[in-house]
Amino acid sequence: MKDIYIEIVNALEKKEPLALATIINRVGSAPREAGAKYLVKKNGPAIGSIGGGCVEADVWQAAQKAMEKGIGNILRFNLTSEQLAEGGLICGGNIDVFLEPLREDSLNIYREIDKVRQQGGSGILATVISVDGGYPKREGVKAFIKKSGEKTGSLSMGGALEKKILKEAERLLKTNKIEIMTLTSEEEAQPWKNFEILLEPIVSEPTVYIFGAGHISEQLVPLVKRVHFKTIVIDDREMFANQKRFPEADEVIVTEFENAFDRISIDHSSYIVIVTRGHIYDKFVLEKAVKTGAHYIGMIGSRKKIQTLYKNLAKEGIPEGLLKRVHAPIGLDIGSETPEEIAVSIVAQLIKERRGKLA
Repeated sequence: MKDIYIEIVNALEKKEPLALATIINRVGSAPREAGAKYLVKKNGPAIGSIGGGCVEADVWQAAQKAMEKGIGNILRFNLTSEQLAEGGLICGGNIDVFLEPLREDSLNIYREIDKVRQQGGSGILATVISVDGGYPKREGVKAFIKKSGEKTGSLSMGGALEKKILKEAERLLKTNKIEIMTLTSEEEAQPWKNFEILLEPIVSEPTVYIFGAGHISEQLVPLVKRVHFKTIVIDDREMFANQKRFPEADEVIVTEFENAFDRISIDHSSYIVIVTRGHIYDKFVLEKAVKTGAHYIGMIGSRKKIQTLYKNLAKEGIPEGLLKRVHAPIGLDIGSETPEEIAVSIVAQLIKERRGKLA
């Protein structure tokens, strides 16, 4: 699937009409969660998904009108049994979809968002979705506020509001869930009384660092890319670690495992997969990995090998609490044996961790 934010930047640079649909509320078992997006071009194909079937057909039609009039709206869907049958869906529930025409004056905002996602960092995309019950028909309805306080765009509602959003940023960035802020203005000088702002956490693109370029990694990289992770392969053997062998990898780094962490930047959006060719290399990587802020660390190996490795690291002063973070043996237990099956089990666990699902 194409990256929606990159597509937005490319289209706005070409001055193409666009409309973006975002699920802002879900009740019941509707197929996609809040935050899912669907980008519609003028009389053209759409990118992304908010559930398929009747919902996307209706949103596509509404998006064409939104682009013509330059006015957004909140669409509410009650997925009845009749609609489900017509659209081929098997889920029920209610969803609210915020539909907005994207304007050229938002280009710099989305450029900055793309930069953060590709190069690291975080922030909150704030969009006014309702003013006194209607979509705002004026400039200044969107701003991207980095955690540092740096801002692109403007909500045109004063610095106090932006400070309030920054206060919410840390909590939202931890949960990585969208939220609607509802505020009431008591200031007589303001032409509005009530407004709602959609707050969307923006973090760097989740990246899987795969240590080891062996047969499991060869099967793993294509699967990881298909579920929308950025992927970097690291090994000390150029004959194995090369772009020809891993054409779908975003980057292939050839370096000694002991020095690998000097070449990469690990943060909470990082996932570390340790599948090297031997215990000694696993130890090099694991010892440094557990000291990082990586969201996920997984290591391949038998339970006996893992326990031996843990004991050796404990003797060298690695706290037991850090080792408890590690998923080892790596992957969900599906009885996998072949490299292909092991790759499937690892990717399933990566998805589970990204979604924040409980074990």
